[in-house]
Amino acid sequence: MMPDIQAKQHIMGLTFAGLEVNDLEVSKTFYRDVLGFSEAPAVRPDAVIMKTADGLGSFALKQPSGDGPKSATAVALWFACDDVDALADRARKAGAPVPLAPQNGPFGKMTVVVDPNGHSLTFHNA
Repeated sequence: MMPDIQAKQHIMGLTFAGLEVNDLEVSKTFYRDVLGFSEAPAVRPDAVIMKTADGLGSFALKQPSGDGPKSATAVALWFACDDVDALADRARKAGAPVPLAPQNGPFGKMTVVVDPNGHSLTFHNA
């Protein structure tokens, strides 16, 4: 049970996200060449930072750490993009599942693409 407290601070926004991946090189190539993210200069050999075109958003792709069992987790990542149809088409041509074809949604036209690690990524028109 959670203690009965009131938050003293306001959460201001998401500043970073990380996804554990099975194969860093395959994932890096997919996110860069298929989805269009850019790669920041490497800082560690077991991770890479991917950035959006405007440079305001970034997230890490990283190899799992430790030897223990991994727990199942769900992650929801939504990205604004300039052309949902073109992105879904590139993903299909690269062999990636596109379980939600481009269609109108709560943030305009949207699609869902599955990365090589099974992460579902939602893209919507900016």
